[in-house]
Parts: sequence; structure tokens; C-alpha cells
Amino acid sequence: MTESKRLNLILGAVAITILLFSFSVYAYTLMPKGDSEILVVNGMEYDWDAIFSDFEVTGFEANGLQYEGIRLVDLILDADIENPESHSYRFNALDGYQKDVTWNDIQNGYLTLEHRSVFPNMTQSFWVRDLASIEVI
Repeated sequence: MTESKRLNLILGAVAITILLFSFSVYAYTLMPKGDSEILVVNGMEYDWDAIFSDFEVTGFEANGLQYEGIRLVDLILDADIENPESHSYRFNALDGYQKDVTWNDIQNGYLTLEHRSVFPNMTQSFWVRDLASIEVI
């Protein structure tokens, strides 16, 4: 076998290895993370069904549409976060998507029956679907 053919075979094998690794990493990022029945807020676990029976559900409007949900501030205050106004919060979705918001954002935000955070005063990129956790940062 000539030197150039051997080099082509080696380069082909390296390319296939890189592609397989890349697809594996991509597939891993698509895997859901967390439990879809539980919302974790500052380490406290909340059952999604219980959230909407334990907190007052209210109607609100965002982007011209009507929604129902609970106020995020009520949930955050229930999670026993010390000095909640002095923190920012990271909203993590089951698929790994995340957004950081401030206390002022929390005061205007809602958690909907569809397991979504909605901030009527912010762009939809801050609306996290399939919410898995809210971290204090």
C-alpha cells in the first residue's frame, strides 16, 4: 500500500471518530435533565400538581395572550431564600436551556400550568419551557 493511501485511510478513520464523538455529544445535550414531575427551587422540591393547588392561580396577559399561573415571587418566598431581593435566579429547563433573571424580573413573572416561566415585560427568550429548577445565584 502506498504512503498516500495509508494516510488517506488514517485521515478517514480520524474523521469518522470525530463525527461519532460529535453526534454523541449532540445527543447528550438533547437528553432531558431532571424530573418532569418535580420543580426544584433552591434545593426544595415542589410537585407540579401541588404548586397549582398550594398557591393562588391568577390570570395574566403576555404578548396579547391570556395565561393562568402563579406569581413567581410567591414561590420564591415560600422556598425560604434569605434576602431574596439581593439575588439573581437561574431558570433551568429539562433540555438544559437556562436563563438568568433578577429579583425585579421575578416580581413580574409567573409560572404557568404548562410548566413554563413567563415574564410579560421581557422577550420570550426568557420564557423557559419545561422548567426543571430555579437556582439562586
